[in-house]
Amino acid sequence: MKNIVFVIESLHLGGAEKSLVTLLQNIDFNKYCVDLILFNKGGVLEKNVPVKVQISYLEMPKLSFLERGRYKLKRKLNRKRFHLAQLFWNFIQSKFTLSKKKYDIAIAYNQGFATYYINSFIAADRKIAWLNTDYQKAGYNIEFDYPIYKNFERIIAVSSEAKNSLQTELERINKKLRIDIIKDISDKKVILNNGKCLKNIDFKKEKTNIVTVGRLAPYKGIYLAIESCKKLIDKGYAIHWYVVGEGSERGYLEEQIKRMEIANHFTLLGLKENPYPFIKDCDIYVQTSLFEGLGLTVIEASYFNKPIVCTNFPTAHDIIINGETGLIAEMNSDSIISKIELLINNEKLKNRLINNLSKLENKDKELTLQQINLLLG
Repeated sequence: MKNIVFVIESLHLGGAEKSLVTLLQNIDFNKYCVDLILFNKGGVLEKNVPVKVQISYLEMPKLSFLERGRYKLKRKLNRKRFHLAQLFWNFIQSKFTLSKKKYDIAIAYNQGFATYYINSFIAADRKIAWLNTDYQKAGYNIEFDYPIYKNFERIIAVSSEAKNSLQTELERINKKLRIDIIKDISDKKVILNNGKCLKNIDFKKEKTNIVTVGRLAPYKGIYLAIESCKKLIDKGYAIHWYVVGEGSERGYLEEQIKRMEIANHFTLLGLKENPYPFIKDCDIYVQTSLFEGLGLTVIEASYFNKPIVCTNFPTAHDIIINGETGLIAEMNSDSIISKIELLINNEKLKNRLINNLSKLENKDKELTLQQINLLLG
């Protein structure tokens, strides 16, 4: 039996986190003894981890007063444009200790802290790093990461765009790494079943109810949703836009909602352990992201045969056939509202998208599991 450890920052609601939990729910425990290391405790998805997985927690080290001052100064200067995780790692890595357990395989299930920790503090015969973001747009510095990534057997990107983004940075410094592609895993049957649960608010039938799921973080482009909602209201459309998710931008977004006087039409629902009833009951699903590693929530919305509008982040065309299984907009509110208006006013188009989605045969879960089983050996 092989000993495997997965490391991820937390199991809060997110694409990588949902994918990892689904993977753990489908792993063969007759072949693998699995540990899971988390930096942060209390994520809503933790309760979904199989009992056979041994979970342990790393306490994120605290900085001294002097270290906090130095870190703030580094952030302010940051001339080499390091990602904040890269800057912070330089301050905390000396505070960790080497893991006492030796593994056959160690997997960092996201970039940043998980990758850095496995590189320095986990002993394993094989080390594998997952990449589930657009490396360039996320702001990582390849000069910092290459000396770390070269110690890994391979990197697993969740899309061709994620791979190409890292590959471009490697070419810039004349370096090479092995990068394979394995899509995020999702379980359509489980997601559809979760969608049957009751939600805690009722959508108004006389309105077009729009739903977006995502962290309240800059790269999710929620400000575009707010701008789009305002313009649609001003044009006389009876809509209500709901955003499921939580994050650091809540205060700023609440100010924008208040400033645009759309509080009766735009609701930040906060974090929902089960967002799927909101997707199931919406009229239109909209994703306003500036970039995605893959775009798992768009895939999940397609399981419910929902008319989808998403911005043209690099992986959008991997998960949506424009005009056939959804509509892809430019990254501005005028383009987004034009696509939403099409779905509101053109019932024939809307029904065609729904019909096309209902005919899709999704075997992504089976394919991903096959690839991962081959990877683990």
